[in-house]
Amino acid sequence: MIQELINLEPTGDPFADTGAMVIGYLQEKNPEMSIIEMIELVTNIYVNQWDNNLHTFFLNSSITHNSNKGQKGIDKTITLYKNYLEGKEADGKDAQEGFCRITGKFGKVFSGARDNHVMSGSGTLINFHHGFESGIKLSKEALISIFFMPLGVEQLGDKVAVVSSNSDDVNRYFVKKNVDNNIRDINSGISKSIQRSDFSNPTNALFDYAMQCIENIITATHNEETETSNTKGITLNLFHFTNFGASPTINLYTLPATIFKFYAHCYKSYKTDWLNFIFRYYSSSKFRNATFDTATNAWTNGKETVDYQSFKIWKNQVYEMLIKGEPLHKLFLKHSKEHKLNFKIVELYQITIQNMDKKTLSKIKDLANFIVDDRSDDIIKKSMTRINGAKSSHELRYILLKFLGQNYDEGKEKPLFTIDEYVEYLFPDGSSWKEIRDLVLIAVYQKLHEINKKVEIELIENESDN
Repeated sequence: MIQELINLEPTGDPFADTGAMVIGYLQEKNPEMSIIEMIELVTNIYVNQWDNNLHTFFLNSSITHNSNKGQKGIDKTITLYKNYLEGKEADGKDAQEGFCRITGKFGKVFSGARDNHVMSGSGTLINFHHGFESGIKLSKEALISIFFMPLGVEQLGDKVAVVSSNSDDVNRYFVKKNVDNNIRDINSGISKSIQRSDFSNPTNALFDYAMQCIENIITATHNEETETSNTKGITLNLFHFTNFGASPTINLYTLPATIFKFYAHCYKSYKTDWLNFIFRYYSSSKFRNATFDTATNAWTNGKETVDYQSFKIWKNQVYEMLIKGEPLHKLFLKHSKEHKLNFKIVELYQITIQNMDKKTLSKIKDLANFIVDDRSDDIIKKSMTRINGAKSSHELRYILLKFLGQNYDEGKEKPLFTIDEYVEYLFPDGSSWKEIRDLVLIAVYQKLHEINKKVEIELIENESDN
């Protein structure tokens, strides 16, 4: 029977799949233990170690209802899951046959409701399920897997966090990590419930999960030209839920493959530059008037200094914008005015996430070189001011065409851009002229940082990208 459960193929249900991986990992650690012995083991943990504190998972169940404290809850739970293994419902009656709503396989199916299945319908209000049934119909494999799920997850703020990916390596990494941490705390006598994350903000937690993947799973080396196969196409999903009381809720946070790829490449190839950028966009309403100290990688307000382990839980504007799909060029520009930012990060973002053609970025760098090379500070400032002050696509086009004419008047052999490059790369159909304007300014600033030249202009603030 235990082999049948462990070999349960991935179903796409994050709760059942997590629980199945917990069972598989526990068997690796205890190969002689039967499935019923494993059920007895985790039931004792839930009742005796965690004092039935699983209300966010199972509502009014055999281990969470107030009437099921102590040995009574253990006995009822063991009986319940023995019944499933024997093909019987909770009341001891033979289960009907049908298709499991999670695995899709035909066989004995049982009623799944909020007491034994996370985020399901009620078992007492008959209008929750098809045909007024007592619950969603699930196989014993699905229900037993879900019972083991709490050992493979963690508490994130006031809800439970389940990490799910399209990569089995990623899924197994997090399940094993959470099981090990929970078992360690249980053996140390300090565990009162599932382990608690340092984070309460799901967005920050999701990027921290991505960082854990990059540091512990992605082992091959990135370079500027290629992408390693074990980063390609990876997505992360965070199911943030509570099944407690009268207000069960669930929210899904997703890190798409494009963002994961961008984040992984930045972290592996340009880590110092990336962290120097990202750290400056943490903020906390409880730590006002603070400045970031690059030398110590810490925030300080003159009275107190906060390092990464403390400020990593603060809200981060870059992460929030990446998750929401909002463009980052304004933040890149704001940062570039005062600090050197590796332009390869900007290029990677524009190509990977914004689907910008590499030739567009090449032309933007050509424009930056033209504006800066062999120019006085005053001339550079005038050019930057004109670009920054452009209020329309027409105005920006006029400025760039003036540069084209100036390049010709200066006797340059090669045109600053051709008519095809102007139409296809600088102003292609569907492109944002504001994005092009800001990217030119970013490239100019980075060029100025490279030659250690300071030119001050007042950037446009609070401008919509629409």
